[in-house]
Amino acid sequence: MTERQRQILKALIESFILSGEDVSSFELLRNHEFDVSSATLRNEFLSLTESGYLTKSHFASGRIPTIKGLYFYINNLMNEEQVNFLEIVRIGQELYNERFDIQTLLRQSMKTVHKLTGEPVFVIYNNVIQFYRISRLLSSYTHFPKKIQADYLKGLIKFWDVIEDPEVFSSILGSQVEYPRGGVGLFSGTELGLEELENFIAVFAPFKLLQNDTAHGYIGTIGYINLNYKSAVPALKTMADMLNNMLKGW
Repeated sequence: MTERQRQILKALIESFILSGEDVSSFELLRNHEFDVSSATLRNEFLSLTESGYLTKSHFASGRIPTIKGLYFYINNLMNEEQVNFLEIVRIGQELYNERFDIQTLLRQSMKTVHKLTGEPVFVIYNNVIQFYRISRLLSSYTHFPKKIQADYLKGLIKFWDVIEDPEVFSSILGSQVEYPRGGVGLFSGTELGLEELENFIAVFAPFKLLQNDTAHGYIGTIGYINLNYKSAVPALKTMADMLNNMLKGW
């Protein structure tokens, strides 16, 4: 990928996160200082699409990122929001105080990630799934353009069917092998071959509370594909790291 393509991909994804809508070459030129013509930008869109980083949605002539594009953005282009050190210490102390009650510990972890990100949060541990503020998935549809609201609600129903089954959902997350150790994984409904789910996503990080755990637990955020990755990724990395070390040696 050329440097110009990297900058175009970064700008397009960040515009998409803000708007939740397809991004056209005209919009990108209007809002960013690219010293190229609209025709050149469209050619770069085509190249990034052919390489699997962007896709053309059903609603307009612009582009939206694919899972491959989001992975590249998160790992190579995104400037993560920094979690305040004092806040990390405070969070760590609160969690440590709950270390003898695993369910309370996990519940507090979800509340903390929600506070840091504003997104609905889930935890899967020992084939039990818990959610925090999942109702936000339903209420947020009003923030989208009317042309996609009906499709959003239709997709949300199917997405809910997938994520409410802890065994199915945990198996799906465990199969996502692309994310680096200490990093985050992404899951999109497109990977299930269901068109209605193509713009719903889970961002998650694995953890093990106990050394003898035979499988990972997962903590993550769920929602539409234009999640605020800049806050979600560092929050999940931080929380997974804390949970990994909370009961170390037990």
